[in-house]
Amino acid sequence: MRFSRILELGCILAGLFSGAAARPQDELVTENSSACKNPPKRVEWRQLSTTQRKQYLDAVLCLTKKNATSGITGAVNRFDDHQAVHSSQTPSIHWVGHFILWHRYFVATYEKALRTECGYTGGQPYWDWSLDAQPANLSSTKAYSTAIFDPTTGFGGNGDYMQPSVEQNPLNITGNTGGGCVKTGPFIPSAFTVNYPTPDCLRRDFIPWIINSFADPKLVANVLAQKDYTSFARAIENVPSFDQPNIHGSGHFGIGGVLGTIGSAAESPGDPLFYLHHANLDRILWTWQQKDLQTRLNQVGGPITPFDYSGKNVTLDFQINMGRLAGNATLKNLLNTTGGTLCYTY
Repeated sequence: MRFSRILELGCILAGLFSGAAARPQDELVTENSSACKNPPKRVEWRQLSTTQRKQYLDAVLCLTKKNATSGITGAVNRFDDHQAVHSSQTPSIHWVGHFILWHRYFVATYEKALRTECGYTGGQPYWDWSLDAQPANLSSTKAYSTAIFDPTTGFGGNGDYMQPSVEQNPLNITGNTGGGCVKTGPFIPSAFTVNYPTPDCLRRDFIPWIINSFADPKLVANVLAQKDYTSFARAIENVPSFDQPNIHGSGHFGIGGVLGTIGSAAESPGDPLFYLHHANLDRILWTWQQKDLQTRLNQVGGPITPFDYSGKNVTLDFQINMGRLAGNATLKNLLNTTGGTLCYTY
């Protein structure tokens, strides 16, 4: 299932979503700004030196050599742990008010694992796909020729072309160019396996018209122009439709297409590019917050249950969790990237 076809078009608009509140786990993480000292700075992939890029990629591969701790069946190593936790909560963390903050915590948890378990000293890099989009030329492949897809100092490129079946492509998404195993870069089958939920190679399926339309700088500007958190949270995901582009879908479907790993709701963090894509979404949230920091460090909103904009909304004390990856955290804790629960900046 491919981003489960935009979560199977919103899991048939929330038909599979029942009781989407976060599950309680472990202890609550408390806010302590004094605990955040010398926060790592996150930068765009192209700002890293060749040496820094290699250090990051080596740290990702390092996680694949450490035993899983999540306790989720199918997770073999520490890289799998993160993918499995995301998959287990997928029905309750999209098209909700806590979508962007859940993923903020998730990427920060991954970043911490790279730094504390694999010796990485930098911040989690991001990929600003809006720099590469060509909205005036939807067939352009410029976005795929950037440094992030370099076969030597980047994440490798597309998979070989595969024709999707009707069952694999129920929404008839057009223009896929790959779908096979990634054949270049550090995550080729001989070096990297997507273990969860069942072992497979890393797959990519580039679709130019999606990356060029969904990553349009005008869409980013629209998200940044939102007046409050609730409207921001809604704008960043938009509605589950390929007729209405949204920036969240840019990295998932522009790279994952119909058959690619990052285009699958259950498997998307199995592509290491997931974390650079979501770090960029988080940077957009951070940038939006800076416009009115005092207000936006104390404001959340949006539904607890996916799409239920007339129902119960999240509040500052709403808790989310990372399973065994990290303790619980309130949304209030996660609004500040240097507040103690989190410790990084842009």
